[in-house]
Amino acid sequence: MKFTPSRFFTGIFLALMAGVSIISVVLFNARTGKIRQLSTNETNYDRHYAFISSDSEDNFYTAVFEAARESFEADGDYLEFMGKNLNTSYSRYDLMKIAMGAKLNGILIESDDSDEMKELIGRADALGIPVITMGVDNTSSKRKSFVGFGYYDVGQNYGKELLKQIHDDPQTVLIMMDQGSENAAQNIIFQGIRDTIDKSGNMKYFKLRTLAISDAYTFGAQESISSLIMGEEELPDIIICLNELYTTCVAQALVDYNRVGETSVYGFYTNHTILSGIEKNIITATVTVDTKQMGKYLAEAIQEYESYGFVNEYMPADIEVITAENVSGYLNAGEEDVN
Repeated sequence: MKFTPSRFFTGIFLALMAGVSIISVVLFNARTGKIRQLSTNETNYDRHYAFISSDSEDNFYTAVFEAARESFEADGDYLEFMGKNLNTSYSRYDLMKIAMGAKLNGILIESDDSDEMKELIGRADALGIPVITMGVDNTSSKRKSFVGFGYYDVGQNYGKELLKQIHDDPQTVLIMMDQGSENAAQNIIFQGIRDTIDKSGNMKYFKLRTLAISDAYTFGAQESISSLIMGEEELPDIIICLNELYTTCVAQALVDYNRVGETSVYGFYTNHTILSGIEKNIITATVTVDTKQMGKYLAEAIQEYESYGFVNEYMPADIEVITAENVSGYLNAGEEDVN
C-alpha cells in the first residue's frame, strides 16, 4: 500500500482515540472497583447504598445524609456519600453510572427534571436497583418514592411571613433565584408566595420581582450579591433567599457594607451565620426543613420497598420557620450537637 500523509495522520488519530477510550474505561473500572472493594471489606454491613447530591459540600444534604446514615447503620447497612472527598469532581449523572456499575443495593439521589436523569433512573430500575429521589423529584421517572418537602408549602410560609410586613406604602420584594436551576422548584415556591398574598386580599401592599443569581461557583454568587448590596441605589424593602448560600451571602454583605436594617431578609435553611443573623436582627426569619426527618424517611423508603415491593410515592418532611422568637432553641441545640 502506498504511503500517504493523510493515511499516516488518520492512523495516528485513531490510535490516540483508542488510547483515550482505554484510559477512560480503566479509570471508570478503577473507581467502581474501589466501591466493590469497600463493599466487600465492610463485612459487618449487609447492604451497600449510594447517596448522591448535586454538591457534596452542601450543608443541607450533608445533614440529611448524616441522619440517613445513622438509620442505615442501625439496620446493619452501609450508606456512602458518593463524590465526597474525591480529587476528581463527578456530576450526579456520572455518580449514578458508577453506582450502577458497582451493582449497589439502592440509590438515593437529589434528582432534577431532565430526560437524562429520567433515563438513568430507568436504567437502574432495569438492573433491579431501586432509586429514591430526594429534595428534587423526577415525576416521570421510575423512581420508587420521593422524599422531600412541599415547595408550594415553603412558598406559603414565606407568604405568611410577608403578610406580617404590611405598611401603608407597597413593599418591594426581591426573590433571589438560581439562574442555572434545572427544576421547577423555585417557580413553585414563587407561586406559593404569590397565591398566599393574593388570597389574603393584600397583593396591593407588595411588589414582587425576581433576580437570577449565578451560583455556578460560590464566588460567583458572592460577587453578584455583593454588587447588589454595595450599590448606592436603595435596597428592596424585603429580600427572600431561596437557598442557604444566598442567605449567608446577603447577611454577610449587609454587615460588610454597613447596610443592616435597610432591608428585611428571609432565608432558607440554617447554619451558624443564619441563626446568629436572626439573633442579631440582621435576618428577619428563615424557612427550614427537618433534615433529620428527611434522612429517616429515606431509610424507611428503601426498607419498605425491599420488604414489601412497594412504598409511598411521596414522604414529605416538616417545614419550620425560625424567627427571633424561637431562634435561641436552635442555637442551644447546635451547641449541644457540637459538645
